[in-house]
Amino acid sequence: MPDEAELERTGEYWGSDSGHWKSETWEHWLQHPKVQQRLNALTTGTPHKDRYANFVERFFTAPSGIVRRLDRGITLGCGHGEFERGLAQYGLLRIHEAVDISRESIARATGAAQREGFSHIQYRVADLNTIRLPESSYDVVFGISSVHHVSRLRHLFQEVAAALKPGGYFLLDEYVGPSKFQWTQEQLDAVNEQIEVLPAEFKQLVTGNGPKAAVVRPTLEEMNAADPSEAVCSADILKLLPDYFDVVEINGYGGSLLHMLLEGIAGNFVENNPRSMAYLQSFFDLEDRLIATGRLQHDFANIVCAKRS
Repeated sequence: MPDEAELERTGEYWGSDSGHWKSETWEHWLQHPKVQQRLNALTTGTPHKDRYANFVERFFTAPSGIVRRLDRGITLGCGHGEFERGLAQYGLLRIHEAVDISRESIARATGAAQREGFSHIQYRVADLNTIRLPESSYDVVFGISSVHHVSRLRHLFQEVAAALKPGGYFLLDEYVGPSKFQWTQEQLDAVNEQIEVLPAEFKQLVTGNGPKAAVVRPTLEEMNAADPSEAVCSADILKLLPDYFDVVEINGYGGSLLHMLLEGIAGNFVENNPRSMAYLQSFFDLEDRLIATGRLQHDFANIVCAKRS
């Protein structure tokens, strides 16, 4: 369990702009529209339907197209609240609670929801390692890029399992790769082979700080200095979920190559440069082949769990 100093560093990191992607240039892999279309296709079957719209449609929408309104849901680790505000368009929840360890993030999320008129969203500060949830209270629980920051996974999963109403769902969209980013040598070799042969124009960092260097496995000291919670027990998420829930489906969406390869340079691959798009497509194809042959695994996944009956 994290000590007080680690919790303070984590809260400060995620309350600052450092913990959020704001750049108008695409620095991170998930910021790239073509990457998002790829992830949509892998998880929903079509590049133009996102993972959350698909979840609402498949589990809560009648054949007539009417969304079944639920009483209450909660987001675990809401950050600045983009997910809750985005989900509001579907009218799914009468009350949408959301928690985060960062007071600054909760303040920003609350302000944004108020400005946009979302009075049904309720924010509060909480640590997912120690959180207590009321039993049989939620129709749906969301863990969106947050559960991989939790060290006490069994505690959290036990709380969520008890808090779900009968017939309730737990949706996770998570990094499930090597804990503390201790990537395999196979991953690092595959990434660095692509960086080495990439033309100079495409491997310049979008921040302007020179070319992208070879990717190296971070030390545990480096990980803890930046954010002690980052990927702290990520490799255990898929192992532990079946102990507490009925796992309905796991839709992996790669990232074992693209996450590292595109970091810092995603914005170099743009549609008005066909050569750059050819390289991007070659990265997609390579990741698919390496996963299909078992050389790499999915490091990210969209996971639907149901309350165990």
